[in-house]
Amino acid sequence: MEETILQYDVDPEMLTNFLDESEESIATLDGLFVELEQRPKDKKIIESIFRVAHSIKGLAAFLSLGFIKNLTHELETVLDGIRKDRLCVGSAVIDGLLAGFDELSGMLARVRAGRRQVEDEDRLRELLAGIRQLSDSRAPPPAAVADQKVKTFPLRGGPKNAEPDEAQDQILEDTAGTARETAGRTMRVSEEKIDVFMQYVGDLIETSESFNLLGERIDDTANNQLAGDFKDINAAFNQLSDKLQKSLLEIRKVPARNLVQKIPRMVRDLAHGLGKNVQVVMTGQDVQIDKSMIEALESPINHLVRNCVDHGIELPATRQKAGKNETGTITIDISEAGDNVTMRIGDDGSGIDPDKTGREAVRRGLVTAEQAETLSDHEVLQFIFRSGFSTAERVTDVSGRGVGMDVVRTNVESLRGTIDLESHLGEGSAVTLRLPSSLTVLVVHGMLAGIGDQQYIIKVEDIHEAIRPNPEEVVTVGGTAECLHVRGGIYPLIRLHELFGIETDLTDPTRSTVILAHTKDKCAGILVDRILGQQRVVVKDLKGPFQELGTIAGTAVLANSRVGLVLNVSGIIEECLGR
Repeated sequence: MEETILQYDVDPEMLTNFLDESEESIATLDGLFVELEQRPKDKKIIESIFRVAHSIKGLAAFLSLGFIKNLTHELETVLDGIRKDRLCVGSAVIDGLLAGFDELSGMLARVRAGRRQVEDEDRLRELLAGIRQLSDSRAPPPAAVADQKVKTFPLRGGPKNAEPDEAQDQILEDTAGTARETAGRTMRVSEEKIDVFMQYVGDLIETSESFNLLGERIDDTANNQLAGDFKDINAAFNQLSDKLQKSLLEIRKVPARNLVQKIPRMVRDLAHGLGKNVQVVMTGQDVQIDKSMIEALESPINHLVRNCVDHGIELPATRQKAGKNETGTITIDISEAGDNVTMRIGDDGSGIDPDKTGREAVRRGLVTAEQAETLSDHEVLQFIFRSGFSTAERVTDVSGRGVGMDVVRTNVESLRGTIDLESHLGEGSAVTLRLPSSLTVLVVHGMLAGIGDQQYIIKVEDIHEAIRPNPEEVVTVGGTAECLHVRGGIYPLIRLHELFGIETDLTDPTRSTVILAHTKDKCAGILVDRILGQQRVVVKDLKGPFQELGTIAGTAVLANSRVGLVLNVSGIIEECLGR
């Protein structure tokens, strides 16, 4: 029978704030528990965890959420025993506390959804008895307690007139004080409202570029005071729109730790199940990323980390024989450069055998044996991202079914990002993700290129140089491959008019313009008719079947009100030259 949606008899805004703050606090605990297991005497860690339980208990009692208050009281008792050295930290204690906070997270989620706090009261009684037993050696076994009558609470908690204990009085006083201190300085705003505001900022930037074009026309037709005044005002307008865009982008950003803070707990549980010793080292957790990317990246990041634990890190005995530390290390490094964020997830495990990967690619018909011989180790490793591809010798509950890495790549590319894999046999592997720091409104500085009667935008960051080659610089390799030999480098020539089926009279590279473009490991010369100038554009996503086009990054409204396509240079090179 479907459960009835409930209305809790408390102020809705107060309840929402309690749920938001409690969930945010609990999200930080996984990493703290892993650190506590490694440093059981660290009082700062113990106090940090205790404060979370203490705060939630006091506020839950104030809001008459009895089941939540009852559970956090038992957790707080165990934590108080640890911080007062009455209880030693061990795996059993950590497991019990983690189970309790996992149950607490489920309770908060049910309250948010308008459901009963507890789904299974018998299971909760057993959990409470197990937690109580951690701090009270006289407590009966969990099975016995489960059969006893344990005091429970109505749906909305204990009696309305229940007196909060002394600790609850203090936490309520502290909370009220904090609320008074922060009043007027912070506020919660829905993401939808900020997104709408960001769209208006995008329109503002498009208008700004139209003003720039108008300013150029005024300069061409007049040389008077009006033209000078317009130019000064337009410059101030451009500067203001830039500042407004950057300020709003900062509002949407949150620390990257929100994305990775649960990973140490996940690694701990997986490693214990597989009989491995694994530690996690994370840097760059203060780097700011768009909040919308947290949810989108959580699954890909978790999959990559699971692969490190399952496939990468060896068993302790195997590592010892190889002269390694018995404890493997997974590193997560997050850095920021300009408008991009780079995430590197690596391990010091066994690495990936490129020869084995190449043989598997040949067996699956992805490449011929002759072609495989010509590929570099790095190029061979990219087969890992093909659908269904796996070199795992065993199938486990964690990974090895050939499902995942292709999905990871698809998810990353859907975020306008790129993914790259590198590995050294016996030393470890690393996956690098490069992503824009914001997804809501993507503003790029573009070079406007004309081909026939069409106009395209190429991101300035993708352009190394634009040249008009001399006849002797246009060469043929292997009798068919048309290339440019410029400044000692060889650039395969890509004719955009042929790729997109556009009619043009400028097919001779010596009469056209060639844009020398570089990606991480490939380069090419992209042939266009002419360069029309630079401008900022707001990139809008393609819709429908056009989303699958790897050669187009999106569309943009140009300053002359025409719509241009934003080229994905990396996708064009891969399309024309192969991955």
